[in-house]
Amino acid sequence: MLFSIISLVLASRLIYVAKKNIDKANYHISQTYEIIASIHESIDAVSETGDLPPHYVNALQQLDSANNDLQQYLPELRRYVDQKSTGNIRALLNVMLTKEKVLLNNRKQINKRVSQRTALMLVLGRIGAFLFVVIILLFLNRDITRHKATQQKLTVAIKEAQEAKKLQEQFLANMSHEIRTPMNGIKGMTDLLLQTPLSEKQQEMAGMIKRSVNNLLVIINDILDFSKIKAGKLRIEKIDLSIKEVVDNVTSLLVHQITTKGLRLYIQIAPDVPDRLMGDPYRLSQILTNLVGNAIKFTNEGHIQIEITLQEQSADNVVVSFTVTDTGIGIPPESLPYIFDSFSQAGQDISRRYGGTGLGLTISKQLLRLQGGNISVKSEPGKGSTFHFYLPFGYSNNQKSELKKEAVQDNSQLLTGKRFLVAEDNEINQKLIDYVLKNAGANVTMANNGAEAVDFVQKNGVFDLIIMDLQMPEMDGYAATRFIRNKLHLQTPIIAMTATAMKDEQWQCLESGMNDYMTKPFEFDELYKRIVLLLH
Repeated sequence: MLFSIISLVLASRLIYVAKKNIDKANYHISQTYEIIASIHESIDAVSETGDLPPHYVNALQQLDSANNDLQQYLPELRRYVDQKSTGNIRALLNVMLTKEKVLLNNRKQINKRVSQRTALMLVLGRIGAFLFVVIILLFLNRDITRHKATQQKLTVAIKEAQEAKKLQEQFLANMSHEIRTPMNGIKGMTDLLLQTPLSEKQQEMAGMIKRSVNNLLVIINDILDFSKIKAGKLRIEKIDLSIKEVVDNVTSLLVHQITTKGLRLYIQIAPDVPDRLMGDPYRLSQILTNLVGNAIKFTNEGHIQIEITLQEQSADNVVVSFTVTDTGIGIPPESLPYIFDSFSQAGQDISRRYGGTGLGLTISKQLLRLQGGNISVKSEPGKGSTFHFYLPFGYSNNQKSELKKEAVQDNSQLLTGKRFLVAEDNEINQKLIDYVLKNAGANVTMANNGAEAVDFVQKNGVFDLIIMDLQMPEMDGYAATRFIRNKLHLQTPIIAMTATAMKDEQWQCLESGMNDYMTKPFEFDELYKRIVLLLH
């Protein structure tokens, strides 16, 4: 009995030591993977820009602090970075990458051998316990049973964590849908109300409602974008854009706030900045709106200035520099290092006094990094703040400085004679879209769900265009569209109208056979514009 107990104690000790070695080896392997990934990012950065920013070297040094694999190379790498020697940087990074891959393979082999030895010791320990005494076997069997129960609990916990992540995404999608659906009615009906004869006081009240809805939309979009960025699912477009048009759109949205506070707005665009470029106009607008909106929020008197200059230019792209300066309350020095952190604001009372989620600057910085840019800030309390960011753009094939203007301002006859089918389950949104289309002269048929929409298409013949909500009872928009495309073989243009606005949804809409995609709340003119494009 004593011998068996001593044997088991020794075996347990060996297993414990082996486990510690496995944990240590796994940690070094994990660090090696991260170092390899960081080296790949550095190589990509050199390939894209021809240079390696110092923070990449700092990141490598920090990751290598545990393994100390690359200490002999890092000083040399810093020297090449300072000399901007692209060829040497790339060559040295490849050497470092090769070494790390060799080390990774060796560590994996060592870890495998340790794991095999551990497994062997476990088997021998169990056999020995069985041969020595039945009682020890019973105790060991009980321990194994507990271990299996723990493993089962861990498996359940992992599944629950995965389910929780799915539920979180579904929760965000549902919350987006549940909030955007009534907001679409509020915003749309407010826009319709503003088009009717109103007294000055009524006009002011309706305008306040519209501005409040727009402010709430900004908060919702910030939270959803933050979730998409964290999940790595945010897509960056690369389409034709006009720098001037983006700036004009941003300032037109904020001009009321600027005028109300009695501020002055200065916009300076250097003449050598190309107006037509390739990039993501929506994300540029989002970043500028965040920065200019913050400047307005925290400035009570003085001015706000937007300055746009050409930072770099090459045969393939240009780097444009944007500077937003205000004469507002400024940011305390102790808050500057955290100003781009999630849910962070300059002071504890800022959220109460000025509102906001504290996500605007975080999202702006991450959007810039996704596009190869970055942002910095300088500020002095009581004197204002200056936010500077830069973005690379491609050259546009269309070098016209002006976009084609819409020739028709009056939309009352825009859709005369056209037949529309609208699938929408929300009564208020039904009335809204009915008003919007009929105000342009359209003939509208309303379906309460996808099944009714399919029935109308089968019985009533051809419609000129279908507007399809996605989340509906009985049959959703995806299933209805697939039925129309695959079973009825109709190519009627279909616009998706959704209040969810979550990741990959636009791709799912196009994959199911829809022609376009719009989120709620929607702008009337934007809907008219997309309808006209699909009908002509």
